[in-house]
Amino acid sequence: MSLTPRDHLWIRLTIIYAFIQMLIALWMPEVASLQHILVIIAPAAASLYLFRVCQRYETYLRNFWLMVSIGLMGDAAARLIQACYFWFGRKSGSLQWLSHIFWLLEVLLFAGSLIYLFRHLQGSFRGLRFMLDIVIVGITGMTVGWEYLIKPELEGWAVEAVWGSLWVDMLYPLCAIILLFFMLVLYFNTRQLGKRATIYLCLGGSIYIIADALHIYLTDFKKIEVRSFLDWLYTLSVFFIGFAGRKSASRIRYQRGIEREQRSVGNLIVRYLLPYSVLGGMFALMAERYGGWNGLFTGLALCVVLILLRQVLIQFENDRLFDRLHESLKQSESLAHRDDLTGLYNRRYFNARLSSSLQEAARTGSRVGLLYMDMNRFKRVNDQYGHRAGDILIRKVAQRLQTLESKGILVSRLGGDEFTVMINSAGEDQELIWMAEEIWTMLSEPYELEGHEVITTPSIGIAVYPDHAANDQELIGRADAAMYAAKERHARWHFDVERTMLLKFLDQIMK
Repeated sequence: MSLTPRDHLWIRLTIIYAFIQMLIALWMPEVASLQHILVIIAPAAASLYLFRVCQRYETYLRNFWLMVSIGLMGDAAARLIQACYFWFGRKSGSLQWLSHIFWLLEVLLFAGSLIYLFRHLQGSFRGLRFMLDIVIVGITGMTVGWEYLIKPELEGWAVEAVWGSLWVDMLYPLCAIILLFFMLVLYFNTRQLGKRATIYLCLGGSIYIIADALHIYLTDFKKIEVRSFLDWLYTLSVFFIGFAGRKSASRIRYQRGIEREQRSVGNLIVRYLLPYSVLGGMFALMAERYGGWNGLFTGLALCVVLILLRQVLIQFENDRLFDRLHESLKQSESLAHRDDLTGLYNRRYFNARLSSSLQEAARTGSRVGLLYMDMNRFKRVNDQYGHRAGDILIRKVAQRLQTLESKGILVSRLGGDEFTVMINSAGEDQELIWMAEEIWTMLSEPYELEGHEVITTPSIGIAVYPDHAANDQELIGRADAAMYAAKERHARWHFDVERTMLLKFLDQIMK
């Protein structure tokens, strides 16, 4: 994974901020107020940063990161309440519980964001199943952790006096572990968060778990007050979570319809190991702890195993049916959205995408570039070599244009020899001109048509929203008119730069 200069800068600033916190805790422990302020600033800054960067994403990813941002703001609120608790001399025990409420809200928002994203990509019922899996694993982890890790360490203690505090403290790292696990499951099943975002989320979550584990061990078991010495770890955690938002979706692909779950390790885990293995493991622990492997427990265990196998077989059968349904829907979608001759997107799909892209551009203040083109002397090819040769030429043109899709550009065939190239988040005018030049050069190479070499060139019209048009149909009309202007001028492309400058000049006068 290669890091950009901005990535290196962010990581350096994060480490410097955490290092300053650590130095203040070590060398100036009496300046408690400054320590609390630094602790509050970290999640608040990460939250505001996430809120800003998430605005550029599609709606479902924007909502996902917005929930994470609100969760980090809840963390900032909890730390503010903790600071008030210390500033006011620890006189109000209710402040402590209020801070725990905000931390619990943070956990719920993080879990809700994962469930929301999974539900959006896999459907409501699968989202509900994902939520139940999280709850099942959470209950199991808390139960096993208490019975086999925490409780043995409390032998001889007044357990009733400490169990409430321990349960609350143990809840945070356990929830972080569970959410980290399900975030990886979500990544392997949907691949929508992006590899870098997943790595930074895992890094932030892991640091949070380490900090909480140290807090439980030193505070609850060793009775050492170390919170201020661990604050720099929490700062690293929230900063990496905030930074993950900028790396979330650099290669988002537009998706429609039902998505097929990927055959991956994470997929197998979420389908077959949860909750079946959890149930089987809990049953085995219960038998070992309370009943022993007598005849009744052995028979009951065999029944449980057989029921679990039966459920797995049902799951396999459902998967096969789902795969068939997915293939049918994929074929139907292809027929509805793809051009029969070239395999490019057709006019209907292009119109729908253009309309949604303009709505998104209007909301974010970005630009959408449209290149409208046809092939010069195409009618002469049809007349001289026949319609079959004309179809072959159209397919070869489409194959060359299709190479642009790897750059995140939408290529469509509207009919005949007319093609469009739509560019979301278009840059400066010069970048669109360079794209037109690249397309002209690519399509002007000779074509081999059934033993005949044919040379033809495109005429390209360029229009930009909102510079040239206020809506989708007007944008298509402007690009079409620009294409005919290029034909009349015998130019490679036409971009009404003069009109763009005039509109901007008039806009400045009106202001």
